Amino acid sequence: MTGFSPRFSTLRSLRTSATGTVAIATLVSVVLSATMYACSAAEGGATAPLAASDADLAVVRSRLLEPYRDPVSASQARTLVKSQRADGSWPDVNYESKERSGWKTTRHLSHVLSLARAYKSPDLKSPDKTELKKAVNLGLDYWLGKDFKNSNWWHNQIGVPGALAPILLLLDEELSEAQRAKGIEILKRADLSMTGQNLVWLAQIVASRGILERNANLVSAAYARIAEEIRTSLEEGIQPDFSFHQHGPCLYSHGYGAGFASDCSETAVRLAGTRFAFSQEKIALLTHLILDGHQWLARGSTPDYGAIGRQTSRPSQSVRYLSRVARNMIKLDTGRQAEFEALAARSEGQAAPALSGNRHFWCSDTMVHHREAYFTSARMYSRRIVNTDGVSNGEGLLNHHIADGCNLLMRTGDEYSDIFPAWNWEMIPGTTVELKGKLEGSPRRKGETDFVGGVSDGEYGAASFDLRRGPLSAHKSWFFFDDQYVCLGAGITCDSERPVITTLNQCLLRGDVTVCEKGQTRKLQPGETALQGPAWVYHDQVGYFFPAAAQVRIRSGPQTGSWHLIASEDPDRPVEKDVYSLWIEHGTKPDNGKYVYIVGPGMPLTLAAAESRQGAVEVLANESRLQAVRHAELDVVASAFFEPGELRINDRFAVQVDQPCLLLLRKLPGRFAVTLSNPRNEAVCIEVRITAGGQTLQSKVELPGGMEAGRSVTTELQPEK
Repeated sequence: MTGFSPRFSTLRSLRTSATGTVAIATLVSVVLSATMYACSAAEGGATAPLAASDADLAVVRSRLLEPYRDPVSASQARTLVKSQRADGSWPDVNYESKERSGWKTTRHLSHVLSLARAYKSPDLKSPDKTELKKAVNLGLDYWLGKDFKNSNWWHNQIGVPGALAPILLLLDEELSEAQRAKGIEILKRADLSMTGQNLVWLAQIVASRGILERNANLVSAAYARIAEEIRTSLEEGIQPDFSFHQHGPCLYSHGYGAGFASDCSETAVRLAGTRFAFSQEKIALLTHLILDGHQWLARGSTPDYGAIGRQTSRPSQSVRYLSRVARNMIKLDTGRQAEFEALAARSEGQAAPALSGNRHFWCSDTMVHHREAYFTSARMYSRRIVNTDGVSNGEGLLNHHIADGCNLLMRTGDEYSDIFPAWNWEMIPGTTVELKGKLEGSPRRKGETDFVGGVSDGEYGAASFDLRRGPLSAHKSWFFFDDQYVCLGAGITCDSERPVITTLNQCLLRGDVTVCEKGQTRKLQPGETALQGPAWVYHDQVGYFFPAAAQVRIRSGPQTGSWHLIASEDPDRPVEKDVYSLWIEHGTKPDNGKYVYIVGPGMPLTLAAAESRQGAVEVLANESRLQAVRHAELDVVASAFFEPGELRINDRFAVQVDQPCLLLLRKLPGRFAVTLSNPRNEAVCIEVRITAGGQTLQSKVELPGGMEAGRSVTTELQPEK
């Protein structure tokens, strides 16, 4: 199916607050609705005006049409009228289009909608209303008579009915019996089936049909079905951790999740003050989805590209929709207005307080880490979820490794802007991959392991991934602090003749690349360079530090591809980007290979050498059974226990657990804060024992099951006085 959806439900803004002046808003809407139909009642006759029959329906209808009351320019209307053929078609519309994604034939309905808006505009004098009405009817009749269909079901059940609905609502009582009957027949192709965002699109169309039919029960059923979908579950839709799934257990917080948040927030405002209004429980869930889910998977107006599924195949992806969503939610009683104000500003590119914190989405095997200077994430997958969406409508052809430990890093948000046609899709940042040279078949797959997850106390976090893909296996972990994060790989094994690499980054080239090797610092020329055990590499205000010897390669300069390579319906035109790539080579047939590197985002070049010498972060263990680091300045220890065991931090300080788990240990005044999670996403009781300064502290920590399985739990251990 396709993610394309016409914006048939966009609500620009209400003139009054949905929470304080509902009665006034209702009265104004009813008056507007009655006025709009007064001039056409004589011609329609068969259908009673809503204001006379159901005030709530009149309010909802008036608000539905709010976006279409903006004036259409006279020049646009004149052009459409003059260019229209005698049969109602237009020469600039491809009526033979077969595209499954961006179906060009629906441009016809866009033209009809523009004419209908012009016809209903009280301010438009030219062309005159007679010309406009004739053109609207010609265009509408042409579509209804041809009843165009696409091989992609989405257009037939959602796209076309959704684009047709506002046209029918604008004309309503002026529709002929034949137009009304055929139009409603097309709208009936949408029913109250499916789940997630597909259900929301369908229900909106059903509600529009109910208004046209003056069937309040149908309208009520449609909006009640949307309200039912605003729930948490392990099925499609809102997850217990406030990530969003569509197409099965597939992370889609942006894309389908964007449509869900947009349409549900608009619907919530549209229904406020009527008998169809959402409950406060539903408003609270929407608030959590947006503020505790969607906004964390973005940097400013840029999405985490791991959360958009196959939409990496589409240019200019952004999360600017969150501005509209936030401004909708500000009109509702959420108790978090200030956060929505900040979100609106950030997603519009305006100055606003940056998010700061760490969050693990245990239902989606994804960790995000925000600081004022940067955003980064670790995207994984397991037996519980799929790595990405499948190939549909020719999109997402090369997304095979998008969740193989993808570790995106953004400071400004434009580091990967439209890089994807020129990306080497076997070198996605953070991933460890067996290079095949060509990616074939469907990229969608479930993982082969269960030990995949993260532990987070809200400020710091660690994510760990037992990676298995064909002959390749590896244990990968990320440890997130304030000014840096640590990336460890152990047990890297692959019984094939193909080379294995770990990519640190592949982003747009911005300025010089500087390296320090054997005590010598130099700037690299464009091209490819091999480094033997460099101390650090620096590019675009990011330092990459190598505490252990590594075979490192860097490539900088032009890289060519095309959108057609990742979306088969797109034109096969060359796209060239200046790209910076940095990776570690593990060779062929690695046996228990390793890597260690530390990333320092947002630092000036002058600090790179000092940072590499100071060593605030210490790697305590990097083995297949245990990976752990300690940040001395923060007094934080983070570890991934792939099996029960002991982590010895120094001669007087050790941590022991009796179950595989992920652990964060923070030393606080007079006590320890221990945060644990079970990356297998199962309920378990873990006994933790800390030996510190001659004292032994221990506790049994119950980790949750059910919908919260995988969530982190924090407990405090305090020495006996």
